[in-house]
Formats: sequence, structure tokens, C-alpha cells
Amino acid sequence: MRLTDDTVASGGDMIALLARLAAGLGPDAPSVDDFLLRWAAVLDGHDTADPGWSGLAGQLRAALAATPAGAVGPAALPVSAEDGVDSPQALRRYLALLAADFVLDRQEMAAVAARGGWTGDGGRWSYARLPDVLDTWASWLAAVLDRPGGRPWAPPVEPVTWASVAEQLGAARVYE
Repeated sequence: MRLTDDTVASGGDMIALLARLAAGLGPDAPSVDDFLLRWAAVLDGHDTADPGWSGLAGQLRAALAATPAGAVGPAALPVSAEDGVDSPQALRRYLALLAADFVLDRQEMAAVAARGGWTGDGGRWSYARLPDVLDTWASWLAAVLDRPGGRPWAPPVEPVTWASVAEQLGAARVYE
């Protein structure tokens, strides 16, 4: 079955979609920061209603199809969704902050490598390629959805709200 935005109705469907998207990205895949900025751009004018799995799927597909967003400068601010991501506008800000954090992380890792330092553990981002980040997101989502009793220390993933999308992105950033 081909997963369309309308058929992504559960966390399991989203896991399958993320895996398919990751597998379908070739060497010309957007960089992680460009993808995040594209995603932020497609949120312009988005309804404030929570996206649900199908809405999230549509956003990801639209971001991958969007034109490159251009460069972003590195961020020196800590990245956290704790300030409350409760709307498309707040998710846009969070995506831009994640993109800037990714750029800073890659710059810091390049500086370590240039000094001959070991970069095997990576930096604040577990992976530097978009397919790997999408795979990591799928793996984290599978682990969370399979966990009985949920996660009392974090907001729930379901129903899919703007806050739970930010939670998923934050986890995909660091999960291995």
C-alpha cells in the first residue's frame, strides 16, 4: 500500500512513512537545516488546529518538495521546546532554531576535526544527513509507541499536537 497523507492515520503509519522518505532520499537530499527551514516555510498560513498524523505527513512531503530555503546562521541559543510549541507559528520558530543549532553543531564538529580531534560521538545532533535523521525519528517513535504506560516525564506523542511534533523533533535530534 502506498502511504498517502490521508492514509497516515497512526503512529505506525508515520513510522513507515519516515522510513520510506529516508530510503527515497538520494545523494541530492536537502541538508538537515535546509529541510527544517523548508518545513518552516510551508507552515505559513497553516490552520492552528493540531495537525494529526495525516497533517504532519503532509507537512513533511511539502517540505521535501519545497524549493531550497537558503542559508541560516548558527544559533548560540540552547534549543528547547519547553517554551511551548502550541501553534504553527511556534513550530516555525522552533524549526528555525533547530536549523540554526544544526549549522552551529556542524561548524563545531568541523573545528574539532580540523584540530585532529575525535568526532565519532558527533555533537548535539546524532546524525548529519537528513535520511539518518528521518530514520532516527522513526526509530524513536517506534520505541515510544511500543512503551507500555507511556512516558510520564514528557508530553504524549498522541494525539499529534504542535507540542508533540516539537517533542518528536527534539528526540530525533539526539536519539541513536
